[in-house]
Amino acid sequence: FMIDCARHMFDIAELKKIINAMSLLKYNKFHWHLTDDQGWRFESEVYDKLNSVSAVRPFSNFGKKRDMSPYGRVYTKAEMKEIVDYCAERYIDVIPEFDIPGHSSALLSAYPEITCIGMPVDIKTRQGIYKDVICPAKDKTYEIITRIFDEFCGIFPYNYYHIGGDETPHNHWQTCPDCKKLMQKHGITDYADYHNFFMNRIIEYLFEKGKTCIVWNDVLKGKDLDKRAAVQYWTGNMKASLTYANNGGKLILSPFSYYYLDYEYDITPMNHTYHFNTELKGLIQSGKNNILGVETPIWTEYIEDNNRLEEMMFPRVLAVAETGWSGNSKDYKDFLERIEPVEKMLKSNGIRFMEKRRWNYSRLAMPK
Repeated sequence: FMIDCARHMFDIAELKKIINAMSLLKYNKFHWHLTDDQGWRFESEVYDKLNSVSAVRPFSNFGKKRDMSPYGRVYTKAEMKEIVDYCAERYIDVIPEFDIPGHSSALLSAYPEITCIGMPVDIKTRQGIYKDVICPAKDKTYEIITRIFDEFCGIFPYNYYHIGGDETPHNHWQTCPDCKKLMQKHGITDYADYHNFFMNRIIEYLFEKGKTCIVWNDVLKGKDLDKRAAVQYWTGNMKASLTYANNGGKLILSPFSYYYLDYEYDITPMNHTYHFNTELKGLIQSGKNNILGVETPIWTEYIEDNNRLEEMMFPRVLAVAETGWSGNSKDYKDFLERIEPVEKMLKSNGIRFMEKRRWNYSRLAMPK
C-alpha cells in the first residue's frame, strides 16, 4: 500500500494506526510517498533549505477548497525511524519515494540551480503536472540527488527504493543548451530516451548501494531502461509493461482504475476493485513469474484529515488484499460475508469505514 504524505501529511500516530490495520490484512510493503511538487517531507541534515523552503507551501488550492494558511513540515529522522521500526515489528518493509525528475517543484524551490533555466521555482499549491523538472545535464543535479539518497539509506534499510519517473514534461529540456550538448555527446535524439538516461544513472548509483529501484511505467515511453529496475504499472497502454516483464523485467500492478483509493466510490466501487484479474493476457510464463505483486495507492490532494483517509481506504483495501493473496477465484457475495468479522475487528481498533450504502454504488457497468 502507498500513502502520499507530500500533498497532505498524516501524523505518526495515524500512520501507525493504518500500518497496524494493514498488517492484519497481510500487507507487507509500505510505499511512503515523501516528495512532490506540493511539499518535501524528508528531513535533511545536508540541505537545510529542504526542511524550510521545500517543506512549506504558502497556501493550498486543491479543487474548490482554498486555504490561505502556510502548510507543511518534514518528518524528522527520528519520526521516520520510528515508522520503520513499527513496520518491522509487523513484518512490513518501508519503501520510500523520492520522485524525480518530474514532480520535483518542492526540491527545485530550494535549489533552482539544478533546473534547466536556473530560475526560482514556486512550490506548487494545487494539483497538476508542471514543467518545472530536474535538469539531467547539471553536475550539481547528481551531487544533490545522490547525497539525499545517501541520507535515505541511513533511515530506510530495505532493498526497494522508489524514484518516480512519472509525468515529466520535456519543455525545458528542449530549450536547454546543456541538455542538447549532453544528448549529442551520447547520441540521444529522443527526449523519452534522455529521461531514461537520467533514470539509469540513479538506478546504477542506488544499485551500488544495494538498492533496487522502482519506477512508474511512464518510463517505458523511452528505450533502454535498466532492467534492474522494477516497473510499477498504473496507467496507459499495458503492452509495454507486459513486454518488459516477458523480457525479464520485474513488474508491480497498480492499475488506477481498480486500485487508486483516492477515487470516489461512485467511480471505483469495491466490487470493481475486487474483480481486478491479475492473470494478464499477453504474459508468457516467465513474464508471470516476474510479477512482484500488487499495490494500492492513495493520493492526498483532496484528502487532508484522518477520517477521510480511512474511509477512502476501508473497506477497499480488503478487496485488494484478497486479490493479492488469494488469486483470481472470485466470489464477491462470499467475500462480503467473510469480511463482516474483519470489519468489526478493524473498527474495534479505531479504523473508520466508509458507510456501507456507498461501497458498491457506480455509474459504470461492473463485472459480475
